[in-house]
Amino acid sequence: MICIVTQHFNLNRICLMLIGLWPYECSKLVRFQTFFCFTILISSVVYQFTVFVFTKCTVDTAIKVLSAALYVAMCTIQYNSFRINIHIVKQLLDELDHIFKELTDENEITILKEYGKTAERFTIIIMMINCVNLTSLILMPIVAYIPGNIFINEARLQHVVQNMMPAYFVNEKQYWHIILLHLILVGIIGGSAVVATGMMLVGYFEHACGMFKIASYRIKKALMTNVKSVKLKDEIIIHKEIILAIDIHRKAIKFSQYMFSNFQGSHFWLLIVGVVCLSLNLYGISETMLTNDVEQFITHFVFISATFVYFFIANYIGQKVTNHNEHVFFTVYNVRWYVASLHVQKLILFLLQRGTKTVYLYLGGIFMLSFELLATLMKASISYFTVVYSTQK
Repeated sequence: MICIVTQHFNLNRICLMLIGLWPYECSKLVRFQTFFCFTILISSVVYQFTVFVFTKCTVDTAIKVLSAALYVAMCTIQYNSFRINIHIVKQLLDELDHIFKELTDENEITILKEYGKTAERFTIIIMMINCVNLTSLILMPIVAYIPGNIFINEARLQHVVQNMMPAYFVNEKQYWHIILLHLILVGIIGGSAVVATGMMLVGYFEHACGMFKIASYRIKKALMTNVKSVKLKDEIIIHKEIILAIDIHRKAIKFSQYMFSNFQGSHFWLLIVGVVCLSLNLYGISETMLTNDVEQFITHFVFISATFVYFFIANYIGQKVTNHNEHVFFTVYNVRWYVASLHVQKLILFLLQRGTKTVYLYLGGIFMLSFELLATLMKASISYFTVVYSTQK
């Protein structure tokens, strides 16, 4: 696993190791690390939802609690999906490494490396966004706690902590240091879990797109010669190239669909929870704009931006896989396959027939990842926000 991991998944490896989800590490310390991270996330969700059991809450309080609790629930679902599918993550890495080692053409190796670098750049950008979001949430109480800060006293700090996560059933005035530590851990672990696991999946899909690109390259390469007057030796070479193109195309489809099928259940619920979370935080940010509550405004803005980025990346990568699969058949249609020999045309027919079935990534057999779904999710979130806002006014 040295080649594919060190070249294309090194950042992902570091991020996953920090939260105990790297599939090639299974020591007792790693298992404890996984248990600790998952416990921190699930405890935060439980704390938030118990407000509906032990206290009498108004609609405003419920919206305030749910806007934070659902976001943490999204992080928990994402973390747990990787935790229970850790063997799938390892199996997919092994498969990628096997495919990478089978490549002998320098151009094909370059193509796959380019898509690996694209995934790495994606990871760096999302990590930077996550760092900005976490810094925004953490610095609010940390700056307030700086000794000698004349602008914010201890009472103000407690107010900041309570605003960020209101549903703690302990003496907040006495144990606010522990609450603050728990808040920071939830933010770091939750944000890291979403980035590390999400970017790992993006890396897989980028490599699947690279395999589709290699299939197109092999088809072009096979039919670059004058197919009308090729010799028997050249025709054998054309046969081999087309067979290799069909093989890598089949592997790309199998790889992407197998990976997605193991994670689609959790991601289906992530979309549902995400839409509700986005709607409630839109309502929350509209309320804070009226009350000038800076802490709540920053908190809701971070939740909205993180949820939107997640939706965008998920649908972008789904659309990209579909487009790369369709590009293979555009390549087949555009080459002069109709003037090739009958044997070559029969091979190309496999690809032409497969082209009638577009590769889509479906969530729960209902939602197809694409830019259309992204627009639908945004429209649904704004619609629910409008309903909540109108009922409260």
